[in-house]
Amino acid sequence: MTAHADWRLHEPDPMAVAALSEALAIDPLLARLLCLRGHGQPQEAKRFLQPALRDLPDPLTMADAELAATCLAQAIAAGKKICVYGDYDVDGISATGLLWSYFQAIGYPVQTFLPDRFRDGYGLHGARLGELADGGVDLFISVDCGTNSVDEIAAMRARGLDFIVCDHHALGPERPPATALLNPQRTDCAYPDKQLSAVGVALVLCMALRRALHAQGHPGAQVELRPLLEFVALGTIADMVPLSGVNRIVAWHGLRQLGISQRPGVQALARQSDLYALGSDHIGFALGPRINAAGRVAEAKTAFELLTTQDPARAQILAEQVNVENNHRRELQMQVTQAALAQAQNCPERGDAVVVADLAWHQGVVGIVANRVKDDFRVPAFVLAVGEDGVARGSGRSVAGYDLVEGLRACHQGGLFERFGGHAFAAGVTIQADRLPLFRQRLAAHVAEVLPAKDRLETLEIDAELDFAAAGHELLSALDRLEPFGKGNPRPTFLLRNVQVHDLQVVGKDRAWVRCAFSLPGRQAVWARKTLAGFGAFSLLGEVVRGECVDAVIRLERNSFRGSVTVQATVQDVAPAGTRVAAVVRASGPSRAESL
Repeated sequence: MTAHADWRLHEPDPMAVAALSEALAIDPLLARLLCLRGHGQPQEAKRFLQPALRDLPDPLTMADAELAATCLAQAIAAGKKICVYGDYDVDGISATGLLWSYFQAIGYPVQTFLPDRFRDGYGLHGARLGELADGGVDLFISVDCGTNSVDEIAAMRARGLDFIVCDHHALGPERPPATALLNPQRTDCAYPDKQLSAVGVALVLCMALRRALHAQGHPGAQVELRPLLEFVALGTIADMVPLSGVNRIVAWHGLRQLGISQRPGVQALARQSDLYALGSDHIGFALGPRINAAGRVAEAKTAFELLTTQDPARAQILAEQVNVENNHRRELQMQVTQAALAQAQNCPERGDAVVVADLAWHQGVVGIVANRVKDDFRVPAFVLAVGEDGVARGSGRSVAGYDLVEGLRACHQGGLFERFGGHAFAAGVTIQADRLPLFRQRLAAHVAEVLPAKDRLETLEIDAELDFAAAGHELLSALDRLEPFGKGNPRPTFLLRNVQVHDLQVVGKDRAWVRCAFSLPGRQAVWARKTLAGFGAFSLLGEVVRGECVDAVIRLERNSFRGSVTVQATVQDVAPAGTRVAAVVRASGPSRAESL
């Protein structure tokens, strides 16, 4: 029944919890969670609960930021034509929207270009750059791409054009000959936070440019950046970068800007998603997928227009369009997931890595499916769509402890790939289809060498044992103070001991989910007891018997349906009551957030 090798209940110093609770006059459970996340000192806890924009680092500490700002300020003064070249995922679209909106606000409109996933592929496309240059572009700003586009940028520089790169992907062996390369991954970059999303890097560029415009006496220096944090929250949370440091500051403030947004597109998208409030989960599971869907199965420029239009009627039309595209994406995703899991089951190397591909699969959903395959097999996984040209293009997702980019570099001996790049946990590849068996063998061998099977045992980290009676709206309101949740600041997990399961019901088109209700065991009729709605994967709850008593690891969340908001226990793992004793981990080493 259980899906994890071990449950670990973290226990902070009770004296530290009590002291923090008293100092800040907060609930002891909230104090406990802050201590577990490494914020046990009152001043640090205050900064975490209410981060301040004044604590953002000096933008000029980022390598080439001053150079890029000076170049842009001079281009504005000279009336040069600027083009922002983005990417087709939420981070790239948000970063493009941020820069476009900032230039609009300072009275200097710029051109934008968002590539077509199927025609142009990921990253800078030489032919598209050439067409834009032929159309009069004097200066390019690439966002969420460009770090490894050496040849494409060199071609533009040879034509006398300036090229500024705002990116966050891992650097390759050779830097592009850009006018300025803003990427916190650079080893010579002094910017203190290395985990920014692309839209975060774009914000740094705007901050630096505002300073350069101020030195020139340009009126655009007075433009307020705070309203643009909506874009930063969207891209940062959806791109699943760690929500700590700079990312927490901008995402925290950005969520609040989204909550009062006057942008017709944001309002229409929230209505289309049936949202009455916006939290990090809503970006991850409602807004983000809809924005992404445009670039996955249609055109990213639809989502860009939705986020930037000032016409409410147009925004409503575009929101409905991306919603249709998102439904189409879901259907495609379900089909490809079923086929990919079946194919993966037959991979001899599936104990170390999975590489699956098919001519019939839609390229727009392979990344999402790779994440599902990774979760099911608990090994690094790549899912690729094979084109009629015999070239396979796809995405990979990794498990804790294995750097995908380093793995791809190891596999690339002899020039295995046509292209590859990405992050430690997510990467993309382009490869001739007939070379896929060699890729699969090399990847599996490298994973086995770097991450032995004994080091892959997953543990489920638990923040606290929860009193069943406390699982309600008041507790959720207290937990809201820890928002935004995501990588580096996970939604708290709780242990419910000896609860009885009722009303089991299999739901979903693919019958992969189960709804249920939890209550404390007793002689009263079920309807007379306090109950807690539960929801979880069929793989976890499918073997639970109605009326059985279990121990459950849950996350508490709000479930909104037709305007009604209820508390829901989203099940992370379950076991027969008393059969699993969580190992207690004293919080004397890394913080709870660092341990994930």
